[in-house]
Amino acid sequence: MKNSKFCCYLLFCLLLLSCRKHYTNNETILHAKTLLYSKPDSAQKLLLSVPQPGTLPKADYAAWCLLYTHSQYKLYQNIKSDSLIRVAVNYYEGGNLPVEEGTAYYLLGCILQSEAKNKEAMLALKKAKDLLAKTKEADLTGLVNFEIGCIYSNDEVFKQALIAHKKALNYFIRSKNQKYQAYAYRAISDLYVRLHESLDSFMLYSDIALKSSIQVGDSGNYYSVLAQQGEILYDRNPLRSKECLLRGYHFFPNKQSYYAAYLSYIYSKLNKQDSAKYYLKVAFTGVADRNEMGLKYLAAAYVNKYQGNPSQAFHYLEKAYENRDSTFEESIRSQVYRIDKQYDLTQKEKENAELKISRRNGIIVIALLIIGILILSIIALLANNRYKRKQAEHAIEKQRMQYEIEAKHTENIQKRQLLLAKLQNKIENTLRFNQLRTGLLQQDKQAAFMDEITKQAIISEKEWQYYIDEINHLFDGRISHLLEEYAGLTQADLMVIALICLQKDVADCCSLLNMTQNTMYTRRKRIKKRISLDTDVDLEKWLLEYMQLKPNDEEPE
Repeated sequence: MKNSKFCCYLLFCLLLLSCRKHYTNNETILHAKTLLYSKPDSAQKLLLSVPQPGTLPKADYAAWCLLYTHSQYKLYQNIKSDSLIRVAVNYYEGGNLPVEEGTAYYLLGCILQSEAKNKEAMLALKKAKDLLAKTKEADLTGLVNFEIGCIYSNDEVFKQALIAHKKALNYFIRSKNQKYQAYAYRAISDLYVRLHESLDSFMLYSDIALKSSIQVGDSGNYYSVLAQQGEILYDRNPLRSKECLLRGYHFFPNKQSYYAAYLSYIYSKLNKQDSAKYYLKVAFTGVADRNEMGLKYLAAAYVNKYQGNPSQAFHYLEKAYENRDSTFEESIRSQVYRIDKQYDLTQKEKENAELKISRRNGIIVIALLIIGILILSIIALLANNRYKRKQAEHAIEKQRMQYEIEAKHTENIQKRQLLLAKLQNKIENTLRFNQLRTGLLQQDKQAAFMDEITKQAIISEKEWQYYIDEINHLFDGRISHLLEEYAGLTQADLMVIALICLQKDVADCCSLLNMTQNTMYTRRKRIKKRISLDTDVDLEKWLLEYMQLKPNDEEPE
């Protein structure tokens, strides 16, 4: 029974443990994790040194996939597939490792965003946000909100983007990460421009971004913020705008054609036509998208205007407006497509969510049923063990009581037989000596002989107490109880009562006590009077019934 109870407990514990996920114990992977944020390239080399990671246990392989994808993202490497990160997502899904699960969903969202799958990316990032909200990972939670803000900004939902970026900033302030704070300040300043807020709001956040970038030594972000200020101030403060754009132009070679368009326009306004022509030529040498081409056409229009070529200026201005119209139409078509696509995805996600909830509820119900059955089994086993233990205790107690009763009964029988044997011996001695007495001729010898015989055969007053105590013990103290109720009883009365309780007749009592029958009858009448019995009540019968009573029973009538 103990084994079955232990097995049930063990099964219950295993069921609970089976629902839990655990992180890796692989030393190489754990070492790579410590290097991930400070030296992502070293962490990646360590991970690549693991032979055949696909053959590792599930927990180790999931951790490897998570850290390797994270190192790729930190090193700005091109992640061609989301298959590795989905291994981590599937393993940590619904487990007890919210940091790892949240990180997996964050990386999945970033990869999907790079593939222009904004809807799926947003769902993954929202999932990561919910998971990380239960943890103390401020930096990671801030990055998730930052990426959500970027998706909103790409979809031109600028107010939601601003809310998300400000949440990200709060998390970065909490973690005291100035580098991330600088990026958040820069993104917020850009959104104030897109929302057509005041220039002061833009400059406030932009200047803080510059200061934070200098403090952490992030030159890339510093020059990006400077160039951004140049783009905003090109019409309000051309001199400062030129300085900012020139620094961005020299620091970012891949964006020179973009910044050159602004510089050509600014130099035209400053009446420096040679510089304006130079930068306009640079602007048209690079590859640009529709938005950048519109900017370049406008710059060319202004350069030709200030050079006195109105027809050429009009030509570029017309091309700029045509470019803007086509860009607007494409944007509208893209938005309509996005709305239709989002509707389809929403319907599909709704169906998938309902199916997932149904499956999850089914799993929960099955788990609860299993747990309920185990609990009921354990309760039944405990109840059965308790019932059997009580039965065993009752049986042992019953045997003990039965043994005590039998032992006492046997002891009483032995004592009764011993007393009866002693009394019978005295009776026989008395009868035998009475016969011998008749053969004695001399009176003096006869008297001496009888005195000696009487001493041996008759119970003396000194022996009465011994016989009274023994008989009282045989009847569970009922003679003592009788004496307590009727204090007028004498020792001689008690001796007569004791012999009656042994069911000795009047003749035997007379022989044992050396009384005549008349004296015995007189003694019995006196006893009845002292215990308040009517004259017609049979003393022997009354005493025998009294001796059988229990302490709380009523006396016999």
